[in-house]
Parts: sequence; structure tokens; C-alpha cells
Amino acid sequence: MRKNIRIKDIALKAGVSIGTVDRVLHKRGEVSKETKLKIQQIIDELDYRPNLLASSLASKKSIVFATLMPKSSSQDTYWSKPQNGVEKAMSQLKAYGVKLQQYFFDMDDSHSFSAQGEKLLLDNPDAVMIAPWAKREALRFTKQLDERKIPYIYIDATLEETNPIGFVLQSPFDSGYLAAKLTDWGVKEKSLILLIHVAKELDNASHLIKRERGFMRYFEEKESNHRIVKIEVSGKDDEINTHLRELGIDPCEVNGVFVTNSKVHLAAACFKTLCVMPKIIGYDLIPQNIALLREGKIDFLICQKPELQGFHAIHLLFDSLVKKEPIKKENYTSIDLITKENIDFYNSI
Repeated sequence: MRKNIRIKDIALKAGVSIGTVDRVLHKRGEVSKETKLKIQQIIDELDYRPNLLASSLASKKSIVFATLMPKSSSQDTYWSKPQNGVEKAMSQLKAYGVKLQQYFFDMDDSHSFSAQGEKLLLDNPDAVMIAPWAKREALRFTKQLDERKIPYIYIDATLEETNPIGFVLQSPFDSGYLAAKLTDWGVKEKSLILLIHVAKELDNASHLIKRERGFMRYFEEKESNHRIVKIEVSGKDDEINTHLRELGIDPCEVNGVFVTNSKVHLAAACFKTLCVMPKIIGYDLIPQNIALLREGKIDFLICQKPELQGFHAIHLLFDSLVKKEPIKKENYTSIDLITKENIDFYNSI
């Protein structure tokens, strides 16, 4: 059975004060290089692990995490999943004095991102988890976090121009590339393929653009002779069909469809109504998509493990702020392909 090692034991063995050991453990104050190395060797030798719960209770100071995410209208939407992951992580960490403040913005209104961000800043949390859906607003918000020296971590997407301590997401370029490969597999030469974005401000949604780039890169590398048509819709009923008519495209001529987010059910429902069955690929295990996958109206769903993203991001903040441990900056989730044959056996957590 492992002996309970105390800071006092390390200090006695090193021949230094308890305060010196404490400064080394918490990386603060001045300690000579030689003393620091000696103490660290003893820490490793004794396999010392700090009692985080006792330290948190002794400090009588709560660590406050804040989250800034799209609001979810129900458990049937994509954004309820990372929220579940956040809550699961917090249930494990609340004993350490960690508290959570949550802020939700409207994905159809980028100004609400800024408004919620301002509220968050007024409360001055210790660290922030962000879903940077609205790129322009997120850039302004993270600049303010940098100025205040408040660390932040991303989920779902990342912004290269900023300075997060880390991010947890699926690689958008690579998932788009894989979607193209799946779309190309088994279709005839010179096929008509639709790339559909369902977003009100596509230029402000960097991860969707990266998926498009990955999708197009595959066909560029293959020097494909397929005809690829990009459609942008806001998500209103029958909008896809209207765009096809305006473009003079007969739905029966469409061989493949790639939707760059969880709204793939809109495309599948559209073609189902038209009694046409192109190959359809999209993202995320939400109920509408799962139902159409089971019917065979959607061929592949790419799962991003959103619950795991929220869960892992909160634990990374904890490791960095409370445990004072270095964390990995780039944290990619797997690119999982789900079909009607394996949906019943898949665990998305």
C-alpha cells in the first residue's frame, strides 16, 4: 500500500524548508536551480502526489470556469451534447472547489456572442471554454481575454490567429477530405455532387469552410471530372429544393450530397420527399439524423464526439489551473463513420 507522502517529508529529505518545497511544487518564488533539481528528484523518487482536495479546501478559494457556447433548445440538438460533457466533468470536480458559470449565445445572431461575452468578462472568471462559432466576434472576445490574462480553451473549432492554451475538436479539413472520398466511392464518372452549407453567416463559420476545403482538396488531387455544386442555405423548409430549381438542377441527376454540419437531415428529408436517393453524408448523431440513417436516407454520419469534447476541455482547464500541470494543446477527437449497420453498437462518449 502506497505511503501518504507529505511536503514535510520531502523537506526533511532535501534539507530545506517546507516553504521552499511549496515554491517548487507551485512554480512560484525564487529557488536556486540546484535546489529545485534536488527537490524534484525527491518528489519523483517518493512518487509524491499533492492532495488536491485538501489544498482546495485549505485555500478557501473557488476556481471559477466559464463556458461560452451556442444555446440548445432541447436534448435533440447537437449543442446539448458538449453541454452534457461539461456538466459531467463538473460533477467530478466540484469537490475541489471548482465552480461553473455558463453563457449561451444564439447561433443565428452573431451579436449575441458579443453580448454574452461582455457579461462573461464582467464576472471575471479564472478560465474560459469557448465554442468560437462566430469568428469575427470570437477574435475580438479572445483579444480581451488575452489582455486580462484569462486562459481559454476551444471546443468544436479553433482560430489560428489566437492564443488558447488548447483546443478539443475533430480536424475539419480531414473530415471533409474523408467525406469526399466516401462520396466518390461507387459513383459513376462525371457525377453531379452537391456540397451544402446550412449556415446564416458562412464567412463567420471557419470550421465549415475548412471542411469544404478538405472536401474540394480530395477531388483536386484526384483530378476528378465530377461536377461539384456548392449551395448555401439558412435552414428554412424547402430551401434546398428552391435552390436546385433556381440553378436548373434536376434532383434526379444528383449522385452525391455532402452537408458540412449536423443539418444533414434537411437535405435527406428534401430528397426523400422527392423520392430520389443520392448518396448523402453529413455530421452528428442527433435524433433526426439517426432516424434517417436507419431508414437508409442518409448513408454516413461523421461523429465528432461532442460530449467528449466538453468533458475533456473542462478537465484540461482543471489540469492547467488547479493541478498546475502542462497540458497538450492540440487534442483531436477521432473521425468516426456511422452507418445504419453499426449505429446500435456505437458509443459516442
